[in-house]
Amino acid sequence: MAFMQVNAGDYSSWTVLAILVPAFKRASRGGRATVGSGDLLLEFCRRMGAKAPLLRSILKSNYPAPDGPRSDIQGRAGSVDPLSLYGARAVLREAVRAGSDFLIGEQPSMSPAWTAGAVHVLAEARAISAERHLPWVGDREVLLALLASEGTTASALVTRSGVDRGEVLSEVGLLKSFQGKHPWAPAVDSLERVGLLRVNVVSRILVWPINAISRKIDGPSSGLLTTLEEEAGRQAVREGATEVQFEHVVLAAASITHQLALSEIPEPEELRNSQPILDGCGLSYADLIRRLVARAGSALSASAGESLTIRARPPVASPEVEMAFEQSRGRVAQGASYPEVLEQLFAMPQARSAISALTAD
Repeated sequence: MAFMQVNAGDYSSWTVLAILVPAFKRASRGGRATVGSGDLLLEFCRRMGAKAPLLRSILKSNYPAPDGPRSDIQGRAGSVDPLSLYGARAVLREAVRAGSDFLIGEQPSMSPAWTAGAVHVLAEARAISAERHLPWVGDREVLLALLASEGTTASALVTRSGVDRGEVLSEVGLLKSFQGKHPWAPAVDSLERVGLLRVNVVSRILVWPINAISRKIDGPSSGLLTTLEEEAGRQAVREGATEVQFEHVVLAAASITHQLALSEIPEPEELRNSQPILDGCGLSYADLIRRLVARAGSALSASAGESLTIRARPPVASPEVEMAFEQSRGRVAQGASYPEVLEQLFAMPQARSAISALTAD
């Protein structure tokens, strides 16, 4: 059960993003202001209708699109635990970031908002997954939460179709959960891309030699530093920040090892050698997230009844963070190891302040 204990509960399987991102893109291209639980349910029906005839019936009954307003549930504050709500909002922000990368042409400053109903359903799915001791929020669990929800546009679509809710829930319950071996872990993808983890044969032949040469030129630790920078940007996205701050760099350093453990992938030796630095600062990713959620407290719970509006433009590194990474790249080019670079980063006053804030009770 040690594998389960490492999970903070806020990483979703890639199959969940395979539903969220297309629903977001459809809304964006359609010029719509919101993406709701009904959009998510219809996306599931499109993709899983071949395996579940009752889902296909829901889609047919609501095609091409249901008439009437697209208002969704006003979330019930306090009805979902804060950690699940945090995880839901974080993964929805990531879905917007992933979906925006594929939109062609000039992007608006704000994306379509996720309705309170969509946020509530994702939070319920996270709670279901935690109850079942899953190390990720599975696609089946999201679908079950959509079908079981009341007062949402998804619920209205089920009613409109005439399908018996109990029967479709039973049908979906028979479906296998997430098929992949590992949950979605962006840091793992990054470590593969920079040549620090094994990848498939084609990628290894085409990409690995290039990255191996780059590491010789830029320094053997350049791949890990690149992963740290990318993960810091991702943590800023998850928090809804406009800038990448030292707080996100600290979260990123702890998150990388967390994602590897969650995916049951052995750490590269140099990354493993940095663990004493994290331990010395009391940086466990699962604990950091729980502290963040606890500090958010009532403000996070109150947001359960609100839609989630997300900036379309990605966060940029603050001048201080950009300068710190520029200095780190210089040290890596001179042969400094990743643990040495991380130790120097954490010794900076801004990083020490971020660590103190993140680990405070």
